[in-house]
Order: sequence, then C-alpha cells, then structure tokens
Amino acid sequence: METKTLQGLLSQHLPKIRKQVRLPVYQHKALDRLSVCRTQALGGHTQYCPNGHVNGVWYNSCKHRACPQCQGRASEEWLRNTQSILLNCPHHHVIFTIPSVLNGLWQYNRALLSGLLFKAAQDTIKLFAKDPKYLGATPGVLSVLHTWGRNLSLHPHIHMLISHGGLDAQGQWVVPKKDSLFPQKPVMMVFRGKLLALLKAALAQGTLVLPADKQKHQIEALFNQQGRQAWVVHFCKRYEHAQGVAKYLARYVKGGPFRNQQIRSITENDLIFSYQSHQTGRREKRKLTHEAFIQHFVQHVPLPGKQSSRYSGLYTATQRKKLNAARKQLKQKPVRARVPLDWQLYLQGKGIRLACSTCGLPIHHGEETSKRSTH
Repeated sequence: METKTLQGLLSQHLPKIRKQVRLPVYQHKALDRLSVCRTQALGGHTQYCPNGHVNGVWYNSCKHRACPQCQGRASEEWLRNTQSILLNCPHHHVIFTIPSVLNGLWQYNRALLSGLLFKAAQDTIKLFAKDPKYLGATPGVLSVLHTWGRNLSLHPHIHMLISHGGLDAQGQWVVPKKDSLFPQKPVMMVFRGKLLALLKAALAQGTLVLPADKQKHQIEALFNQQGRQAWVVHFCKRYEHAQGVAKYLARYVKGGPFRNQQIRSITENDLIFSYQSHQTGRREKRKLTHEAFIQHFVQHVPLPGKQSSRYSGLYTATQRKKLNAARKQLKQKPVRARVPLDWQLYLQGKGIRLACSTCGLPIHHGEETSKRSTH
C-alpha cells in the first residue's frame, strides 16, 4: 500500500507523470522540491539538549509554499504577524471572482492576470472608501489570492478583509454610514469595469497572451459580452473581528490548496481525495488519475516571486504611523515588528514541549547533515 500523501505519490509516479504531462519549468521545479520533502535528498538535522544528549536526527523540509506537509509553522507565523496588524474592530469579508469564461486567458497569463485582479479589487474598494457617502476614510485592507475550488478546479478569486472604519483626512477614526459598508451591486459593476478596462488595455498593448484557438477580435467580443454580465462579488455577513477569517486564509497562504489528509487512497493508476462541497455542504469524493491530479494541483502552485497576499490602505507597511494612530484611538497597542516564529514556540502553541529524554532540558536544533541537489 502506498503512502497517502502528495510526496508518496510523487516519489512513486513522478517520472511517469513527467512523460505524460507538459508543465512549465517552475512547476517541474516545484514537483522536484515537493517530492523530496523530509527525505534523505534534503539532508537532515539533529535535535539535542544543552548537555549534548542527542534526541533524534530528522530529515529537512522542502519549505515550498505549496507543500501540504511542512508549512504548518510558516502558516502560523504568517497568521501571528497578520493578526498583530489587524485592527480590533468589525471587518467585512468580500470575495471577488473572475468569470469562468476567462479561465482560458488566466492559464496563459497567470502572472499578469493575478496582478490585474489584485489591482482591480483593491482600486474598487479604495474608490468606495474615499466616497463620503459611504466612509470618506482609509480602511485597513488585506487581500489574499486563491486560484482553486475545493475540488481543485481552476477558480481564481480574491478574499478581501476590510476594516469597518478608517482614518479620515484629519486623522480621526470614522465608521461607515451603514453596517453593510458598501453596496454590493455597485461594487460589482465598478470591479467588473476596472478589470475589463485593464484586460482591454493589456490586449491593445500586446501583453496579453491569447490561447492558440483564439483571435484578437474574439477576445475583444468576449470582453464586451462580459461587460453586460453579472459577476460574482460576494459580501459575507459582517464579522465582529477579523481573527477568524485570517485564520481561515492562513491555511492556504502557506501549504497549497489541499491537505494530505484529504487523500483517501492511492492505487497504481488513480487516487481518491475528499473535500467539503460548497454546493451540497457535504463531504464529497473525487477520483482522478495520477496525471490528472497533478495537473489540477500544479495549476495552483504559486508563481516564483509572486506573493499571494497583499496589504493595502492602513495595513500597508508604509502606513504604520497612520495605522498606529488608528490603533491608539481603538485602544490598541502599536504594531510590533515582524518576528520569526521559533519552532519550539510553534510546538508549545500546540501543547507540545520537547524535553531531553535523558536530562529533561529543552531540545535544540543541531548541525545540518549533508544534502544533495534535487535538480
């Protein structure tokens, strides 16, 4: 029986998958890295106490953002630092989704379209926030890109957390005129207009790569058609604080679109994984060949050098002075400097305290063992 993990699948079937699936270089490199996570290929490290007692030798992690096996501490570190920034006030969770008919363009223009999607969503919220009819101030905004549906389908969308209030031009904290923050349909229409305008500009400038079976006039017609369609911009019920949504987002900012526990079985030719269906609300199962599963998975591997989360408004790093002014008015302490999360503190947060089996003193990481290149 094969190990029911992504790493187990890759270790057994990666050469066969490579022969049958054409992938970009960065995705091949990602699969290389993921396939050797916590194996001899990456070397290892010792754990020892101050008295020099060795308490184990462990293989190193791959530390790839899409790895479902080793990103627990990185996810917790992102969450802690993000929660230290968030204002102690109600927040709104808004989801901006591109129409599925644009997925073909997304596959040919992932870097370009992800940037345009961030820009269109953030510019839309900035426009409404500046309007005194709604807020007339600068809120704190956190945006996170997800490209998947729960069944690993391609579903690019932005999760956005927006503070229920902001700093006005006089530096005073103000709250929106209505509990709903901004009107949903006008937000959808402005977002649709902004993203389509950006796409049309990219098409005119020749920076938009077209699918092989599409001509420029067909894409222009598609954009014009989409300008008359209703897009999905979903406003969730207002949250009294942002901590819960941030915790949900942290699961996917690091670690990719699924967890190894979702893989129920791996056979010689296919596998079955489970997921919580948005449509039915029940646990569903999906059976895919190894090749199809990898194709579904790698389309969600983050592009090298591209962040999947962005801060804007008061949450921008350059706006710390204004953010701290808002925090002071909300009776919060100033934002602390970002700090890395020590692995022992991470384990302690989960109720695990590592102590030497010989003398009981705390355990530390030791020297790295040798490792070989995976490329």
